[in-house]
Amino acid sequence: MRLSRRHSEIVVLLARHPEGLTGDELLCALYEDESVTPVTLRAELARLRQVLGPEMLRSRPYRLAVRVTSDVDVVERRLGCGAVTAAVSGYAGPLLPGSQAPAVARLRRRLADQVRAALIARGDPDLLSDWVHAPWGEDDAGVWRALAAVRPTAPVVARLRSLEGELTADAVDSTDRHP
Repeated sequence: MRLSRRHSEIVVLLARHPEGLTGDELLCALYEDESVTPVTLRAELARLRQVLGPEMLRSRPYRLAVRVTSDVDVVERRLGCGAVTAAVSGYAGPLLPGSQAPAVARLRRRLADQVRAALIARGDPDLLSDWVHAPWGEDDAGVWRALAAVRPTAPVVARLRSLEGELTADAVDSTDRHP
């Protein structure tokens, strides 16, 4: 079933909170802009109920009627038991990358940070290489450093130098603009 970005955000949040969330909790989790009213949220939930079916979305508090397991859950579970290779294979990239919902952005950042940290700690050159050659990892200087430490080939070292040069230039530019 294909969901809109907003409906996907709601399902992600409700899946993370099987006990349910109040309307106010969902508002805070979804919208940075405090001008969004509860009526707007209720309209979104009514549309989501139409898409999922009336038996799938409950209210007071808002919750899913069935347990939903996502790739986020799978990756976290695998990381939790030290199965880094399996976790990386389950990581399809940043969670809802276009989402600006505060709670989704925090979850996306936390998951990526956990995967990244596990990769760096493991030091497996193949896993590190897979990460830096994925769209979300191509500019990840920390992982490039870890890869250069275990596989210092000319292309890896050159890319790391390039990234570090960009980071240095960005830092200088930032200092020039903000004395």
